[in-house]
This record gives sequence, structure tokens and C-alpha cells, in this order.
Amino acid sequence: MILRFFYLSSLNVALATGACAAAFFKLPGGKSIENWISLIQIVLVCWLIYILDRLLDVIRAEKPIDTTRHQYHLTHQYNLQVLAISLAVISAALLFFQPLNVTIYGAILGVIVILYLAVIVPKQPQSKDFFMPLIYTLAVVGVPYVVSSSVNFSSWLVAGLFLIVVYQNLFTFSHFESNNNKKRKSVNYLAGLSIFIFIVFFSNGWEYVNKLALIFTVISVAYSFICSNNQKFENSYRWLMDSLLFFPLLVVFF
Repeated sequence: MILRFFYLSSLNVALATGACAAAFFKLPGGKSIENWISLIQIVLVCWLIYILDRLLDVIRAEKPIDTTRHQYHLTHQYNLQVLAISLAVISAALLFFQPLNVTIYGAILGVIVILYLAVIVPKQPQSKDFFMPLIYTLAVVGVPYVVSSSVNFSSWLVAGLFLIVVYQNLFTFSHFESNNNKKRKSVNYLAGLSIFIFIVFFSNGWEYVNKLALIFTVISVAYSFICSNNQKFENSYRWLMDSLLFFPLLVVFF
């Protein structure tokens, strides 16, 4: 029951997001995480956005959406609305403990998310594939970089590798749900790009940033493998792909 809630409410995705954000907080040299409040808030806000996104989907839908997660949000709509309000209140309270630059950056992101949910989703639903990964990456990478004392070129390249993984995640889900071969090709091309970036920029050392780049490249290649073998992973691709996003913890703790 608890694992079902973790999965269907997207809490597992929020926690995986926290794992990736924690890795970026430690850039450039693998330093200790100092701003735990920001990390916690990233997890809470990510969970809130996923819940709101699916609640809006089921509320606006002209006919029932048959995905398991949307059915769960429809069935437990009231409880999830209460949860969403609670997450919003807690996140608002945490703002009082944030540095000013994080608060300003969060406010800008908040406006972008509101525009995304209120304008882009209802009027241009097909553009979700482009905007959602960008917003997600801006939150996961942007907040750690805002509080960082220095962001070098290697850190930006790792952010690019993470953005590739996020787009692959979305494209692979789309491929499994609609059997769209164009999405599969995009996932494979992006995996090739990840390998190229890693070999050219990160294969000459074993510093923290190199290890993190390797982790995201491995995830990228794994996504390509899963997407190219859709029959083998038809019933397990969701939890398997979400689980891969916890891999950055390998460099966070070891």
C-alpha cells in the first residue's frame, strides 16, 4: 500500500529529483551539501507540481484518462487536493529560511510554472514535451547553482547531460504509450550526444564532476536501451526508469 502510494502519487519521482539535485549541490568539487532547506523544498515543490499537473488533467479532461496514475488522482482527488495545499503551505513557510537569491529565483520559477499550468497546458498541450523538461531542469540545477560560490564550464556541461536525460525520460514514456518511432530515434540520438560529451570533456579524470557526468551518461544509455527494447520492458519501464534517477546518490555518498 505504501509503495503503491509512493509510485502513483509520484513521490518516488520527487525523491529521485532530490537525489539528482543533491548531486548538483555538491558541484564543482564534491563539497558537502550546505543548503538542506533548499534541497527539501525542491522535493516538496516537485511533488506538488506533479500532483497539480495530474489533478488538472483529470479535472479538465472531456473523457476519462486511462493511465494508472491519472485514475489514482481521479479516485483520490479530494485527499490529493488536501495534500497539495499542505505541500504549498510548507513550501511557503520554508521560504522564510531561504537566502534572498534563492527566494528570488524561486519566485521567477513559480511564475513560469503558473504560466505553464494555466496557459501552456490548456492552450498548447502538445508543447508540454518541450517545456516540462526545461522547467524541471531549471529547478533541479538552477537552485544549486544559485547558491554555489562558483559554477564552471564543466558544471554547465553536466547540467546539459542532465537535461538530455530528462528529455529522454519524457520521450521514452511517450514512445511506450504511443509507439512513436520518432521518439525512439530521438532517445537514441540523445544517448549518442551524451556519450560524445562525456568522451570529449569528462573521460580524462576521476574527479567528482567526471563521476557525475559518467552517471548521467550511463542513465542516458540505459534509457536508450530500454526504449529500443520496448517489448522486453513494456510492463516495467516506468519504475525502472524512475529508479535510474537515484543513481546520482552513488556519487553523493561514495
